Amino acid sequence: MEKNKGIQKMAERVVEGYNAIHDKDYQKGKKLLEPLAPLLHQAERPNVTFLCYLSIALIGSKDIDAFLSTYEELQRHKPNNKKELALKDRVDEMFHELMESLQSNNNNG
Repeated sequence: MEKNKGIQKMAERVVEGYNAIHDKDYQKGKKLLEPLAPLLHQAERPNVTFLCYLSIALIGSKDIDAFLSTYEELQRHKPNNKKELALKDRVDEMFHELMESLQSNNNNG
């Protein structure tokens, strides 16, 4: 029974994290999701949806290094459905926007 309670609590935390990101509370989303990354995503059991949401929380909270690391991991995995594909496309757009902004900052400096 205790194991089920732990899983339930973790699931609630994930949902709360996803909801925070939908509400553009990236700091809260990062705080809720980042500690769960080792549990919810492993190379042999990829979780593209989780990586997408975590990436959005990281870039939204301006944690660029962690975003780039998570984005790199995300690129190793294929989306399993249209929802994951749309999420991954959005993260790809964010990555390209970041690269463009860094490029223009370098050109202006």
